[in-house]
Amino acid sequence: MINLLSILWTLFAIAVGIFVGMLCNMGIGLANILIFPMPEGMNFSDAFNEETQQAFIDWLDSLPQSAFLLVLVAHLSQAFIGGLVAGLISKKHIRVAAMVVGCVTLTSGVINMMTVPAPIWLWIEMPLYLVFAWWAGGLASSFKSPQ
Repeated sequence: MINLLSILWTLFAIAVGIFVGMLCNMGIGLANILIFPMPEGMNFSDAFNEETQQAFIDWLDSLPQSAFLLVLVAHLSQAFIGGLVAGLISKKHIRVAAMVVGCVTLTSGVINMMTVPAPIWLWIEMPLYLVFAWWAGGLASSFKSPQ
């Protein structure tokens, strides 16, 4: 028999994992913006405005590759830290919770890559979301297993 409380707890774990993972992603992204600031008066909404989109693309094109390495770290931290938190909170479905966070991160990453101009090599991170979430789930399982 399926334990409804266990499923609800796992859904809670997933939600918290997604939230914490997003905070990690945004924190590293903010650090990236502090290191590589946008031009005066520009913000991320300019990427979606037809009148300002080209200026945004020009700014992205001017960034060094290291700026995109920080983006890669930010995105992978969302999958790993979020998956780890979800796995640690979940009682029975540790790896499943971590992998759901990884799948949500993957979905968000694909949408992001399709809407915001970025180097083509950044697509390499897509399968890594699932690898990092799997790794996080295994790590969470090892923390919970009897020693």
